[in-house]
Amino acid sequence: MAKSPDTEGVERPVAAAERSLRILDAFAAEHRPLTLSDLADATGLFKSVILRYMISFEKLSYVRKLPDGRYQLSVKAFQLGRAFENSLDQRELIEATMTQLRDATGESVFFYVREGANRMCLMGVDSPQSLRVNRKVGVLIPMDTTSISQVLRDYADGAPQGLARPSELARFSVGAYDPLTSSVSVPVFDRNSTLVGVIAVSGPIGRFDAESPDNLDHIAAKVHRLSMMLGFSQGA
Repeated sequence: MAKSPDTEGVERPVAAAERSLRILDAFAAEHRPLTLSDLADATGLFKSVILRYMISFEKLSYVRKLPDGRYQLSVKAFQLGRAFENSLDQRELIEATMTQLRDATGESVFFYVREGANRMCLMGVDSPQSLRVNRKVGVLIPMDTTSISQVLRDYADGAPQGLARPSELARFSVGAYDPLTSSVSVPVFDRNSTLVGVIAVSGPIGRFDAESPDNLDHIAAKVHRLSMMLGFSQGA
């Protein structure tokens, strides 16, 4: 069956992307500078095809050509690797803090970010108790009056100046999303004082006192420590 022009238009850039990734995979597998012949053997592509890609990669600083004609990964490839490492470290640190808060409070803990007019849960650790607030990972929820949305609004422009103590960053709400639940939320900042997201501890009203100064202080201190591990240096 003949392919339609629309289908061919989609397949061409997809095929080009696949070839690009196959070439970069060859560098990742070999851990050394490679010749065009090396790349042809590793990818199954013609050297003339690979050369066209190398010209583009070199122009965009993904590879550089050595005096002996071999190619090696360059600064942009290094930056991609560092970005991956940083995101992995960040997620692991966030999850570790969430688990510590779950164990300390006995309640469910969530990590939210803002998506336009909505908030979205990216991660969650459930309370071990049968009566608990359940995670809603990946679900878009309209911005509302919960402590989560308060934090996402209040710190959208980053960390405030003149922070005296971590608990000043915390927000709490009771029955705002569900009449039977309460929550305490604290912002997570990075080394640039940019809002990464919000960690929220949520539980049933009868068991979790979101207005308790002890709860606010403990949760805020834990999350503030996480921010400092991510490079945030302002405040207590």
